[in-house]
Amino acid sequence: MARISRAFPIAGFVLAIVGLALLVVQVVRTINGSALGTLGIVLLWVGVGLIAVAIVLLTLSLLAPTADSSDAADAPAASDAAANA
Repeated sequence: MARISRAFPIAGFVLAIVGLALLVVQVVRTINGSALGTLGIVLLWVGVGLIAVAIVLLTLSLLAPTADSSDAADAPAASDAAANA
């Protein structure tokens, strides 16, 4: 699971960029008076969905425990044991 959680920030960033690009392209087309067809609506919702998935992945990457934090939590206990010996 640790290897997978390391990919969450990268995947989240890529999905956010792609989703934002799709969303911007479709909104600009709509503002310029171009009617959204079925494909345009699908791309608009795909962009929104990609941004939502990216937010979830980035949140999971922030909440996932790292190896550094577990080592840091063990370090004071080891130094306390050495001081008490």
